[in-house]
Amino acid sequence: MFYTDYSTGRQVRVACSSLKAFNAEQRKDLEQEYRGKEVNERAEVLKRGGGLAYDRLLIDEIDDYLEATEKRVKAREANPKARSGLSAKTSEVITHVLGHFKAWLTAKRRHETQTGQLDGPTLIEYIDDLAAEPARLGNKDVKRSPATVNQYIRTVKTCLTWINSRRPPRFPDYAYLAISLKPLREDATTPTAYSSEELKAFLKKALEREQPVKVVEVKRTKTATGKAEKFQMQTVKNAATPVSRLFLLLALTGCRVGEALNLKWSDVDLERGRITIRAQKTGRSRWLPLQGAPEGAVAPGLLKLMKKWKKEDERRVYVLPHDDLDSPVFPKGAWQGVVLATKGPRISPQRLRQNFTSYAASLGIPAAVTALWQGHGVEVAEKHYRAQVLDRQAGDSIESAMGLA
Repeated sequence: MFYTDYSTGRQVRVACSSLKAFNAEQRKDLEQEYRGKEVNERAEVLKRGGGLAYDRLLIDEIDDYLEATEKRVKAREANPKARSGLSAKTSEVITHVLGHFKAWLTAKRRHETQTGQLDGPTLIEYIDDLAAEPARLGNKDVKRSPATVNQYIRTVKTCLTWINSRRPPRFPDYAYLAISLKPLREDATTPTAYSSEELKAFLKKALEREQPVKVVEVKRTKTATGKAEKFQMQTVKNAATPVSRLFLLLALTGCRVGEALNLKWSDVDLERGRITIRAQKTGRSRWLPLQGAPEGAVAPGLLKLMKKWKKEDERRVYVLPHDDLDSPVFPKGAWQGVVLATKGPRISPQRLRQNFTSYAASLGIPAAVTALWQGHGVEVAEKHYRAQVLDRQAGDSIESAMGLA
């Protein structure tokens, strides 16, 4: 008997005896069954817009998605104002996550998995292995948080959705796969308000570590021979973007780390003390008054400091220095070094946003105002960002209350 397998678009030849049809009556029933199956499969194919392609390699389809992602990055770079395409940072995350997924498939000897063979248990196994797998944070082995695992889940799901949107269809039942990619439940995190002593300690240590690089003499006893030796070594090399300056911008403006790194002098009005923050996340611009705001002073001292920064190099486009790099970058290693050196709480850019909201509230500034300054909703400011400030300095500005005046 010959019949068409519409899942592959190929004609199949099979012996009736292998399907338990040994006489004319049984063969007739078998023929009717397979002809009906052909009609149903063909109708399904036409409904989906063409032939099926369940025999495509999953890894090849993922590579096609990564190629399409790179094209979208180039589209954004060609015309950023249109906000079409994808940012380079988003592409970096996608490439990392899908590279991890492909490596997992290879390690599990599933690199030849076809799209029609991908099932829910495989995806669930990947998520479980991802959650249990050790990750690196600085020099430490850590376990991925639910938020990090959910980022992987979202990225893989978006990739599979894109693959499923191609014609001919690649998956027999994509809804079944999507159910397997449920996000993990995340415990609500407690907003953070650092004490003024913790903030000052971080800034002090950052400044200490940013002193000019110098050569020092070090004495060491060899383990093998027990003999003392002297040698010279350099102190910690400074990051292209100073941690101390980035810290002050983040702590005293409450902006996102990407917004601080991309802040240009053309967006700073030093005369009136206003900063225009161009949000990459929402695409909207907002204004932060460092002084003279009806609701209260924010950081007049930072304004004076920024005037000094401006005089250092009148030709620099960005507010933050970046040495020979095209633009400022987040000094991840140097920031982590300051965190470890202070031996205090893990101060991060996101928690500094929460800290800003908390100190503003301690001065009586409404949540609606800080939400406007920081570029998010009032509910986010009040429910997810505001923490009780138990220890703050005297003063009528946010920077005074933090002890950073």
